[in-house]
Amino acid sequence: MIIQMSSNNYMELFIQDDTTRPIVLIAPGGGYQRTSPREANPIKDKLVQEGYHVGIIYYRQSILVKEDVVDELVSFYQYILESTHPIDKKKIILMGFSSGGHYIAKLGLTYQHYQLQAPYAMILCYPVITGEEHIAHEDSIKRLYGEINEKTRALFSLEKRVTKYAPPTFLFHTLNDTAVPVENSLKLFNALKKNEILTDLHIFNQGVHGISLGTKEVKKDEDDPNRFELENLHNQNWFNLAMSFLRQLPFNIHNNK
Repeated sequence: MIIQMSSNNYMELFIQDDTTRPIVLIAPGGGYQRTSPREANPIKDKLVQEGYHVGIIYYRQSILVKEDVVDELVSFYQYILESTHPIDKKKIILMGFSSGGHYIAKLGLTYQHYQLQAPYAMILCYPVITGEEHIAHEDSIKRLYGEINEKTRALFSLEKRVTKYAPPTFLFHTLNDTAVPVENSLKLFNALKKNEILTDLHIFNQGVHGISLGTKEVKKDEDDPNRFELENLHNQNWFNLAMSFLRQLPFNIHNNK
């Protein structure tokens, strides 16, 4: 099922049956230039196996900029909230990869500004977070704001948007990610911790940027599939850790009050 607003961007919904279930909205990475297929359907298939409805947001078919980007995401989120699909509206989970992590977390951290219901949780995978020089993903800033300067760096920096109303958040990164340094996740983690938000941060000791599930099916074009899977065998655990994080949320939220 394709949901489209006024641009060429769209959300593909996978409502697997008539059972009321939580939904995970996926934003693949791609440097705010494209959306990576390696972080779309393969992730969706795993989530369906876990019992979730899923939506994949293809947010760079039209290259929107500045606030138009989040305004369109708000419209997709509102569609889910107002739809008659068998979705547990109290359990809308936002999942983003790389620049998709920035895209989806912008909504997760500012939903109140749009008078929206809070997301149930965020799952952010090697996310782009900060505009701080030397650790920012510079191309993402330029593609989103058209230029890089002190003002756009500040506007881009999501660690500055964290409040006590942020949703529970699961983060994972690899230590030697050179495209999006691990400091991005660390900055968000520290801001969430400061605001006493339930947070998991998992830093794996090795692995390149954009591992997706870390299996041979999602290897990068230039990689040998067997070697890619072997190198990421340990990193593959992030998905089960994320699912465990979601399953434990009702207990953890109750005991955190």
